[in-house]
Amino acid sequence: MKYTNIYNLPQIIVNALTFDEYSAGDADYSMTTLLKAPQQVILQKENETALVQDVSDLFFSRMGTWTHEGLEKGNKDNPDIICERRHTISVNDVKISGATDVYDRVKHEVIDYKTTSYYAVKDALLYDKVKPDWEQQTNGYAYMWRANGFAVRGIKIIAILRDWSRAMSFRDKKYPKTPIVSLDIPLWSEQEQLDFLMERVAVHEQARKEYMITGETPECTDEERWKVQDKWALMAKGKKRALKLYNTESEAHQNIGDNEYVEFREGKANKCENYCPCKEFCPQYLTK
Repeated sequence: MKYTNIYNLPQIIVNALTFDEYSAGDADYSMTTLLKAPQQVILQKENETALVQDVSDLFFSRMGTWTHEGLEKGNKDNPDIICERRHTISVNDVKISGATDVYDRVKHEVIDYKTTSYYAVKDALLYDKVKPDWEQQTNGYAYMWRANGFAVRGIKIIAILRDWSRAMSFRDKKYPKTPIVSLDIPLWSEQEQLDFLMERVAVHEQARKEYMITGETPECTDEERWKVQDKWALMAKGKKRALKLYNTESEAHQNIGDNEYVEFREGKANKCENYCPCKEFCPQYLTK
């Protein structure tokens, strides 16, 4: 990975942002990698030395790391918890590693810290809908603890909201009253956890083998690309703003009136456009 500094951040900040001690050890995949799209994993590995990222884009991920480190140090003398334990397990002869932030010896809970936004926890707080990748990741961690002889009776995410607003907490009764939110995560059965890990391993291994033979990568799904749904806009002639947006073309045409027309609006793939580090090497992105 090559880093740029287009905003001329101070060198002491650049040094801190680019310093990274992370290692998955000798594992074939980390838990985080398993949750990624196989195409992204392959392209990142194959183009590792050519990838370019600006140091400013590292800030929020590093802020999460620094927050984790502070929480770990603050609890190092607590005999009831185990902090930052990395486990490695084998699933179908493939090594997977994962580091959990906290294991509570008393409650037998797996706890993961997330430095995130209010938007990321909003559905969990209002509708009890946790982000699917959070549920998958933490259940993967829980399986690792179980596989290493530890009982797991619950999973919790402690979310630190980097964009929390005190003013909003006064105005909105449903808004979090503090920047720290605790979320209970559905705990799957041990078999469900193993089945999920086996499925993810199979997907990645199949993609890796096909790439070695054909040089081609499997396309990312709309879900993996964070693609917004396509829309058909009902427009009035001479107006720039849509009268109404429809999910299907036929529905839009059913409601068309005099001096109106239908305009197709393709949903943007937000991850591809704004967050994927290897889009410049991605055949799917470059050809669509």
